[in-house]
Amino acid sequence: ARAPGSGDLEHGKSVFEKNCAVCHTLDGTGGELGPDLTGVGANDRSAILMDILDPNRSVEGVYFQWHVTTEDDFTYSGRLLNETASAVEILEPNGNRNTIPRKEIVDMRMSSLSVMPEGFELLPEEDLVSLVDYLKTRVVGESE
Repeated sequence: ARAPGSGDLEHGKSVFEKNCAVCHTLDGTGGELGPDLTGVGANDRSAILMDILDPNRSVEGVYFQWHVTTEDDFTYSGRLLNETASAVEILEPNGNRNTIPRKEIVDMRMSSLSVMPEGFELLPEEDLVSLVDYLKTRVVGESE
């Protein structure tokens, strides 16, 4: 097992950009599906690693996965961005925002799962160590 702090920070940044940035904002850039990770470096290494390896362990309310099925039998899945009396807005993992009129919705349910996918334990150990070490350098008020 590789020791914490032994990761390659440039490699960790590359792992983040490839696997995380599509959904997470860090230092002002990235996706908006998942939580903004700016300042995540203030958390302990073990907490960061657990959030990566078990995304369903502790899910903030707005990051649960929603499934909305319309009368034409199409299902939208993603994060619920907005809900009004006349429509709901879903942000899909691919970045598409969909506003669905309530009159077209036949089923709408919240999953107990996070919008963050599972399976990051399959990354090589070097990638995980480097990713966590890179994230540990990201604290509020600091940039590269």
